Amino acid sequence: MDRQIVCYQIPAFEIALARLNDSSLRDRPVGIAVSHAPRASIHELSREAEQEGLSCGMPVEQARRLCPSLRVLPTDTVRVRIAHQDLLEIIGRFAPVWEPVRPGHLFLDLTGTTRLFGPAVDVAARIEREVIQRQGLPGAMGIGSNKLVSGVAADVVQPPQLYDVRPGSERIFLAPLPVTMLPSVSRSSAKAILPLLEDLNLRTLGEIAEIPLPQLAVVFGRQGELLHRWANGIDVSPVLPPVQHPTVATSVTLDPDDVDDVRLLAHIYGLLEKLCRTLRCQGRVCRRLLLTLWHSDHVEVSRYCTFAAGTYWEVEMYPCLKGLFLGCFQRRVRIRRMALLAEALAPPEEQLSLFDFDPSQTRKHARMRRLALALDGLRERFGNGVVLWGTGPVADQPGHPLLFGCNGSPARAPLGSKQVALRSARAPGRRHPLIQER
Repeated sequence: MDRQIVCYQIPAFEIALARLNDSSLRDRPVGIAVSHAPRASIHELSREAEQEGLSCGMPVEQARRLCPSLRVLPTDTVRVRIAHQDLLEIIGRFAPVWEPVRPGHLFLDLTGTTRLFGPAVDVAARIEREVIQRQGLPGAMGIGSNKLVSGVAADVVQPPQLYDVRPGSERIFLAPLPVTMLPSVSRSSAKAILPLLEDLNLRTLGEIAEIPLPQLAVVFGRQGELLHRWANGIDVSPVLPPVQHPTVATSVTLDPDDVDDVRLLAHIYGLLEKLCRTLRCQGRVCRRLLLTLWHSDHVEVSRYCTFAAGTYWEVEMYPCLKGLFLGCFQRRVRIRRMALLAEALAPPEEQLSLFDFDPSQTRKHARMRRLALALDGLRERFGNGVVLWGTGPVADQPGHPLLFGCNGSPARAPLGSKQVALRSARAPGRRHPLIQER
């Protein structure tokens, strides 16, 4: 049975979304960058901008110098994520397996679905009509017997066109095309392979296909076999669905936007407490922690840190998290939203230390762990607002006591609020699952 692979792509996906809301962006050079700073890199360009000689990765200052009419827009990850999810919902109604490459670009495996949905050409046309009706975004589609051929077929047409490469005609289809049409050559191996091909005067895929494999291997080594297979339209890579890894996330939206370091760090510590409490309840440790900040001007900044042994304790994660915040918050622009994401989750495996080089630090960590478990028990019984840290975001409403200062010592509760003693943590009740009997 011949494979039926469809490549569906919406060129310049984020620019196409922006043009739906702003008609003045149509038929003019448009670029997408993280910010308007002169040294910021452009990561997406419209076809009009590429015709002006611009390329992705070019600094904004250089691009504006080459093309004064260029309109640079900030990236909008929320809008892109929502539109891509809507696109996946449409695709899921017609294809049993699909592989997202990036937002607005994915491969579909329609092998064996002819009796259910009809020929692959008809299914591709129905998907195109459905996307245009629901989202108003025309896309280019290529159909072939593998991912390589279908991807190249989608590149040679413009939306909303469709190109069908019948089985057995892959080599004929690829023969007149330049070598740069191969996605793998144009991205990863361009600096190493393209100069050699130019020296050998091999400019089209048909010329490469005519050269015997042993001769290509002498010049290109292991890459010679790949070039020979690609030039003949051979690609055995499967369409792989995205792998879902368990994660734990929490976020906060500031109202109003804030720029004060102390208050922002207090909100971040509150997020960390929620995250660690969830991890402890699930019995998982975090090996990778991602912090994302959204500025008021829609600029998104992310940084991450890793923990070799994995942890779910605030005392071990906060120093690294504070460094992430200081690295992300380099612009004196107000913060609108912050989010924490715990990845690479695993069961806890605690390895005891053979030698205790710093007993005072060990005792401090042990106290902070017992304190975290006591706070978990209090919040589970009386709610999240029953105990707050002195450095945390304190609610203005009465009845939210402030038990501890930033150094762990008891602090005075706000006037009019109810005092809660620390011994409440040892009140009879259901014991926290991580507290062991001694």
